[in-house]
Amino acid sequence: MQFDTYTAAGAHIACWMANNPAADPAALGTVLASYDVHEPIVTWRQIRALRPWAGCLRTVFEAAAEAERAQRADALLVAADCRPRLVRHTDDRPFHLHYAPVRAGLAARVRALTAGGLAHVIDDGSGFRLRVCQRDGCESAFLDVSRNGRRRFCSLRCANQVNVANHRRRQRPAA
Repeated sequence: MQFDTYTAAGAHIACWMANNPAADPAALGTVLASYDVHEPIVTWRQIRALRPWAGCLRTVFEAAAEAERAQRADALLVAADCRPRLVRHTDDRPFHLHYAPVRAGLAARVRALTAGGLAHVIDDGSGFRLRVCQRDGCESAFLDVSRNGRRRFCSLRCANQVNVANHRRRQRPAA
């Protein structure tokens, strides 16, 4: 599944934040920079402002039904005061969407970007790809980017653990 760059950025950052609600500024800054977020210098104050938001993002991944997922993402759009606008940072770069003004500050921009990214995934008909790992004991949120959209696990490691356990259970002699 392919998403455009900015949609992918918002959805992937939302996923990372849902899995790392207690991240430090350096870790979040590295993630934001890897998705070309404008001025991704993070402070502890911004981290404190974004921690509750990470929990809100997780609820979208945990929603059982598409309508519930859409309702939660829509509430995030409202809470983030998401107002898309076309922006070009320099004349040699193409226009792209920003979901909050650059002057709004990093925390506000991250809230708007992540809410917008999740909303785009749902709007594209791919909301079912926003999931939580189905391995017992693993609660990692993930965005299923596989071709057929049928991943049930956040990683190959979790899938292998479940498959090995199932295989061993089938191989046990009946008592």
